[in-house]
Amino acid sequence: MNEGNGRSLAQLAFEQNPIPQLVCQPSGEILTVNLALRRARKLEASSDDFGHLKNWAPDLMARLETLDGRASVLSSALIPGMVHQIELLPLDGSDGDPVVLITASPDTQDGHMQHRLTALYEYSLDAIAYTSPDGVFKLANQAFLDMLGREASEVLGYSFRDFTPEADLLLEDDLNPDMLFNNGVSEIYDKHFIRKDGSLVPVSIRLALVKDSNGQPDGIWSVSRDSSLRNQLIESLTRSERRFRALFRNSLDAIGFWSHDHHLQYANQAYLNMIGYEQHELAGLNYQVFTPPGWEEVDQIIAEQVEERGYSDAFEKEIRHRDGRIIPISIRASALHDGEGKVTGSWVIIRDISHYKAAQNQLEHSQQLLKLTNRMARVGGWEFNPQTEVFALTDEAYRILAIPRAFNLNISSLSKLFDLPSQRELVSKIKETLRNASPTDFDVQLDGFEPERWLKVTAERTLDSAGQPYLIGALQDISEFKARQQSLEQDRDNYQQMAFHDPLTQLPNRLLLEDRFRQLIYRADRNQTYVAVIVIDLDNFKLVNDQLGHPAGDALLKSIASRLRRSVRQSDTVARLGGDEFIVLAALSSAEEGQTVANKLFHELQQPINWEGKPLNSQCSMGLAVYPSMGNTFDALYEAADRAMYKAKADGKNQLQIFSTEP
Repeated sequence: MNEGNGRSLAQLAFEQNPIPQLVCQPSGEILTVNLALRRARKLEASSDDFGHLKNWAPDLMARLETLDGRASVLSSALIPGMVHQIELLPLDGSDGDPVVLITASPDTQDGHMQHRLTALYEYSLDAIAYTSPDGVFKLANQAFLDMLGREASEVLGYSFRDFTPEADLLLEDDLNPDMLFNNGVSEIYDKHFIRKDGSLVPVSIRLALVKDSNGQPDGIWSVSRDSSLRNQLIESLTRSERRFRALFRNSLDAIGFWSHDHHLQYANQAYLNMIGYEQHELAGLNYQVFTPPGWEEVDQIIAEQVEERGYSDAFEKEIRHRDGRIIPISIRASALHDGEGKVTGSWVIIRDISHYKAAQNQLEHSQQLLKLTNRMARVGGWEFNPQTEVFALTDEAYRILAIPRAFNLNISSLSKLFDLPSQRELVSKIKETLRNASPTDFDVQLDGFEPERWLKVTAERTLDSAGQPYLIGALQDISEFKARQQSLEQDRDNYQQMAFHDPLTQLPNRLLLEDRFRQLIYRADRNQTYVAVIVIDLDNFKLVNDQLGHPAGDALLKSIASRLRRSVRQSDTVARLGGDEFIVLAALSSAEEGQTVANKLFHELQQPINWEGKPLNSQCSMGLAVYPSMGNTFDALYEAADRAMYKAKADGKNQLQIFSTEP
């Protein structure tokens, strides 16, 4: 515990407490002792080396080591015959831990009472102070210091006059002296104290005189309570009453008071306008005047609820205007009780819901129209709450998904209606839309349907009335569209296959071959490389057809096509121009590489093909031309390679010839 001019009230109270006390660390190291304990232990006033608790009172140290909350020891070596109370205090010791307060009190009722009164003084929420008879502060609890906004050193030793405005001093000088000395206590009165910042604190205060053994004034206790809150409450009540009167008069809702015998006693202007009467005409009118037939049961329920629980639910009913018009209303009633708790009447709040009813009818009509439209268009609506991860669906959405009303609509269960890729797509798009706030749409496939069922899902993020995000969207059955789309794509693929490929070998035909040639020479020009055009013609193919028939010839052609595809790179092209003639386009890094590619193809075709146990000859004659040295167009290169191929046939077949301009 620190000492000095800035000592707190708790420190001063500790030092001056007539009850012996010490403060130590939880480990038992004694930090300080008060004057009462110094006297009891006969310690020198200047001594500040207290040592360890185990050297003073081993039994207290043993109890401290097992302390869990608060403990008491009836007798101890510290001060024999006294009750020693041990408690942890939420204060910081030298090592940052809580400290332990040990208090020695006589084992008597008075001793316990004194200890309790000390705690009451220290921790009271009311401001308690003790002054000498001439008004000088001797003690002040923390609540008093907080009320003045001052430290103990700024209050103790000073007169209460130093903190009291002049006007209040005149009041106290006139009010208190005779009453205190004659009765020993003052009436409760209001005054002000001056805070350190100069502001005034309104308080309610009572004084009590303390006399010594000779009956002479020894001091004065004061108990003060900050009355700011009370004054604020009074002002608040006044403002509330003013607001209520303004609300009653100017409310757009009809507000009235019905007596317990069902007579309308007070009504605001909105109420009077609703029923068509003036205030002075209300006397003698009961609720039956304003209630059309058929609503007696509702009125009875409202009356019973007000009687039983003090208020009613909100009910919709009708009220009759003076001119006979029937007005739909919403009504709620609240009981008014007298001092004995008996219901003396009830306040009612009524709202004209004519516009609401008209809008509700229009909305119901629109909803029915929307449901019908959605059903015809096969469009369902949905909402998704990211806090609960649960969907809400429209009727049409249930029908499209083919699920019952009892289906669990959390995201985990609902996503399992779709195939695995669609499950991932659904969860991913929902998270993405919540995160990016950008509208999205995507297609998903329902699982387990034959033929396939596809849905188009749209999603958009929005905010509810509390500012929380959620998703809204629509889903539409697009199965027929998907089927038509797939059919069109299949037709397109078939057309492209037929238009650009040989129907027997599925190799590119001349149209596609020329397109591939343009792509190859474009890259060759850009990279300064070359392109080989190789013409291949089977030797004696007519003999195969004549001897074994066209099935054998077709099998030979398809086998040749397969061998050629396997022998070239993916970037190269193998094509069939018709009959037994094939063409290969190959990208080259050098002109000489063309002969290497052609030789590889030539050797690949040397082995015969087995067809139904019979060998089919696959030998061929080949001609090679290289771009750009032997031509710069497809027709020119094809003609050059074709001439080389015919030269190979003329020279004995089954060989490769490279185009040359020499005869």
